[in-house]
Amino acid sequence: MKNDKVRLFLRRNAEGVVAYGVLAMVLVLFACNQADFFTVYGPQSIFNQVITLCIAALGQTVIILTSGIDLSVGSLIIFTNCVAATIFMPLTHISGGSIAAGGILTIVFVLLIGVLAGLFNGCLVVYGRLQPIVVTLATGSIFNGMARYVRPSPGGEVPGEFARFFTGRVFGVIPMSAIVLLLAITCIWLPYRRSRAGQSLYAIGGNEKAAYLNGIKIERSKLIAYSVAGLCAAICGILLTAQTRSGDPTASNNFTNNSIAAAVLGGVSLAGGKGSYFGSIAGAMILSLIVGLLIFWKISSYYQNLVQGIILIIALSVSFFTAFVKRKREKAQAQEKKEAV
Repeated sequence: MKNDKVRLFLRRNAEGVVAYGVLAMVLVLFACNQADFFTVYGPQSIFNQVITLCIAALGQTVIILTSGIDLSVGSLIIFTNCVAATIFMPLTHISGGSIAAGGILTIVFVLLIGVLAGLFNGCLVVYGRLQPIVVTLATGSIFNGMARYVRPSPGGEVPGEFARFFTGRVFGVIPMSAIVLLLAITCIWLPYRRSRAGQSLYAIGGNEKAAYLNGIKIERSKLIAYSVAGLCAAICGILLTAQTRSGDPTASNNFTNNSIAAAVLGGVSLAGGKGSYFGSIAGAMILSLIVGLLIFWKISSYYQNLVQGIILIIALSVSFFTAFVKRKREKAQAQEKKEAV
């Protein structure tokens, strides 16, 4: 009985299991190259490297499960980063000089922007009857332009206390970024996945017409999904602000491509209806740590982009190959049933 459950789990999550195996190998390489890997600084450094892409992958995973794709996530991250860096100190002054109050107000304001931006994407997809790839490509340009309007040049002022809060350690041992990732899992993914709207993602991505005929509220589910994606992008913008202590509209924007690659590497099917955030976490960590390894090995940034592009192509190829094998298996099973009749 247990063996049957294990086989079923491996069959459903084969790509995710492989991703964690690859992650283990990458961590071994990382340990061999980072001198303080086994000290308290090792986990802190690793989680600070991977946290932003992990959260971005959560938002991308939710959209891909609906058989869509979000090409605006990177631009929205940069936009919210610029907003956070610009409004932090003014809100702090309004709050009587309290950095804590200013930080809370900034976080709430930026998260609201992210949710509204995601809802805007969702409304265009749902009520405009437009393809997600077209909508998010257009809104990505809009968010990029808004980022440049808010911050025409890199800058902004972010207190060191705010930066240390998100990049430091709790009790001197636990990386705060690891706690943020745990909160994303327990407060966003798990409740959402177990909700009716979250369960609907798989039905919509698997067969939207069948989901509609079964009474699933397609429009509401998609609107919630895009709002969650916008929320995740805003969280990434806050984390990026803490890491850089500034806002930069001209920053290199690899979050969109890497979030897609992370989700696909973790076993999320681009056809929709299959995958999980737990696999996407592994994919995001793999991509982030590989970049760290390339930096350790003093490889040029041009080749870093090349490696990331190759990984993305491999991830997409694996996804298409898996979908092809699945369709072939289903056809074979259908043919066997016909012959049996």
